[in-house]
Amino acid sequence: MSKLAITFHLKALLGVLLLLPGGIWAEIIQTLPEIRVTASADGAGAGEGDLDETVLAPEDLERFGVETLEDLSALAPNLHFVDSDTRGYGNVVSMRGLSNTLFFGPAAVGLYIDDVPFSDAFTYASNLLSLESARVHHGPQGANFGANGAAGMINLTTLQAGDSWQDSASLEYGSYDSRAVTYSSSGPLADTPFGHTFQLYWKERDGFVRNRTLGGRPDDRSVLGGVASLLWSPSEDTEIKFRVMAERVEDGGQRLTALPISQNPLLGAPFDPFGGLPLIPNQAFTGDIHTVDSDLRGQNESERYQLSLHVTRDLGWATAKSIASYQSWDLGPQTVDLDLSPAPLATSSIEQRQTLRTNEFRLQSPEGAGPLAWRGGFFFMDKKNSGATRRQFPANPLDPFNSLLVENNRFSIGQESFAAYGKVNYELGKGMSLEAGARAELVEASLDRVKAPNPAFGIPAVVLKENRHEGYFSPTAGASYQVNENLTAFVRSGLGIKPHGYSAFSDDPATASFEDERNWSNEIGLQFRNEESRMNAVVRAFWNEIEDYQLNAQNPRSTDFVVVNADEVRSRGVEAELQWRPIEPLLLHGTAGYTDVQFEDYTDAFTGADRAGNAVPFIPEFTASAGFRYDLPGGFFVGSSVRATLDTYYDSANTEAFSEAGCWVWDAQVGYEQENWSVTVFGRNLLDEGYYTFINPQIAAGTPGDPQLFGVRVDLDIW
Repeated sequence: MSKLAITFHLKALLGVLLLLPGGIWAEIIQTLPEIRVTASADGAGAGEGDLDETVLAPEDLERFGVETLEDLSALAPNLHFVDSDTRGYGNVVSMRGLSNTLFFGPAAVGLYIDDVPFSDAFTYASNLLSLESARVHHGPQGANFGANGAAGMINLTTLQAGDSWQDSASLEYGSYDSRAVTYSSSGPLADTPFGHTFQLYWKERDGFVRNRTLGGRPDDRSVLGGVASLLWSPSEDTEIKFRVMAERVEDGGQRLTALPISQNPLLGAPFDPFGGLPLIPNQAFTGDIHTVDSDLRGQNESERYQLSLHVTRDLGWATAKSIASYQSWDLGPQTVDLDLSPAPLATSSIEQRQTLRTNEFRLQSPEGAGPLAWRGGFFFMDKKNSGATRRQFPANPLDPFNSLLVENNRFSIGQESFAAYGKVNYELGKGMSLEAGARAELVEASLDRVKAPNPAFGIPAVVLKENRHEGYFSPTAGASYQVNENLTAFVRSGLGIKPHGYSAFSDDPATASFEDERNWSNEIGLQFRNEESRMNAVVRAFWNEIEDYQLNAQNPRSTDFVVVNADEVRSRGVEAELQWRPIEPLLLHGTAGYTDVQFEDYTDAFTGADRAGNAVPFIPEFTASAGFRYDLPGGFFVGSSVRATLDTYYDSANTEAFSEAGCWVWDAQVGYEQENWSVTVFGRNLLDEGYYTFINPQIAAGTPGDPQLFGVRVDLDIW
């Protein structure tokens, strides 16, 4: 065990002994008290909340058809998911111009579910359970949470146990033979100090993409999962929860198709690993973004489980919380046809596992205790990524069918971190309040990688072993002023840091490691909340100066795909949110976000090309959404929403062929509901808009978005 781990466990042991006499280990129930500022049945702005938050109630999620984590981007401005259709692996989650890299860079936007943190974005849970609320925090969150969120944090709270027993179920059927069943139960266990929550979900559908070579639709999807919690209240001031979450995914191939010929300058060129030519020997655009000619069906299987122990105790002068969790995520096999042609030329196979252990001890002031509010704590994380990859491609660019070159790699990347964090807010009076916070963190990262030799081509084995630790300090400060009873102005400034690390897809020690990324974040905004008119509106403007921006790059003289640092990046923009109930039956929701993120100083390490002035890849310039629900007399209702994403580049050269100009996706639903049941008929992407949610420049292929879909859902309150 490292010194870092020993130090933390000693402090954690001391904290537990102080918190729970008798040596009871426990964990936390909630990260923050549940407060909603979204429009609700009682009116917009029903409560107070942090001004950096987008807070969503369950009705918001239902109105926009939010079923996956990626769907949240429709409800929070400048939050965007580049979705590669692999249940998170290879996804890019961005906010205000900051993002993770495809595989090995740390997350910019963090994720908590029921106070259990995730780590790398590729392990994020995709399917959403029944939620009490979804809170999206904008800007650096290192002083607010144990796990770091250099650009923001998504904080989800699932169904919680109430004072009475509740059971509900949902049945759904739709296009492409999609079927779904969900069930949830919560409440006390008879006349005992115990309570429970339980959720189960099962979803399957046929594929969207038609394979003309093999026949059928290989990108079918199947997932089974759930979460269960047992709660114990041994006394009025103590609550303990044991939580289990598990999921099994048995998906078909990744949804990838060749880019259109008119947009694909690389199409038909052979692959030369030492000449920098693209890995697309024979692929061809079929004329339909949902059609492919591939000799490999592909598969994407994964499983995950989490165990966590939660406790909260009211000490009178503070609320003490302790958190301990263990998580395991396994991917594999994931197989992909890289040439997307009928010829068996280029393929990729990946197996990868992450184990994650976290411990957190936190204290925070009681709610409404006075003008001074505070919270702080300690956090420890032990993470290990290990895996094996196999890639096959033509060895001879002049005769790709002559011989095939095979690469086999095994790797292990570890990270241990220990952090102390805290934040205070003081109300000065006359509508003025100040806040300040900081995070101090020590991070140790290591790499152990072996690339197997290939004697047939004279390629020797490559062994890399690296280890490095660094300390980081990131302060934040802000102020807010209540201009009048409806209008509040606020300003914030802070430092967000993504730590250093290693990439496993490099043969060169010089490019296997990457430096930390530092973001000086600034924002100013106004919030208008009026209970009488039931309106809540927020406008924020932000400006970020980023040093050593982490992004992916490929060495054109090899097959290395690594994380590099761009010296300087600037990101600035605005975002707005609106929730309004102008009349009792009508509920409106809208968001808009604009982000201008450019390289200020970046020279490609492999090609020497100057990228200054180019847009940073994976970040859309504009995102927006608007939706409504109208409740008609007699139990009928109608709702609709539209979401838009414009101008996204997928390489640092801003190649037009590898960009998505944008799309507008229209969804709608009608239904009938009574006290204990409802029936909803829905349509998604009603105009059958064709667009890409991800583009891979290395193979000139993209992931097309969902086609036009229809379905019906029945919701039942059983008990």
